[in-house]
Amino acid sequence: MFAIDLPDRAAFDDMLDDVARKVLDHVGYGCDVTGDLVALLRAALTPSQVRGPHQCRVQFDAHAGELHIAVSGGDGREWRTRRPLP
Repeated sequence: MFAIDLPDRAAFDDMLDDVARKVLDHVGYGCDVTGDLVALLRAALTPSQVRGPHQCRVQFDAHAGELHIAVSGGDGREWRTRRPLP
């Protein structure tokens, strides 16, 4: 599992894209899947999706042959997706 807690998501958008790409590349996803997942992750982090305080957590967890990605905001709402591991 890898997780990152950000005090203010907006200040770290580019860094988070880079970290997500590195994690997904390390897991072994191709460029097309990585690009799609980073776009989904970025959409999940828009202010309309993560409400409340700007603090957020992004978590990557490999479990039972799948990669689980979760984004949680300051108000406890979560966005999740999962993909089969390559």
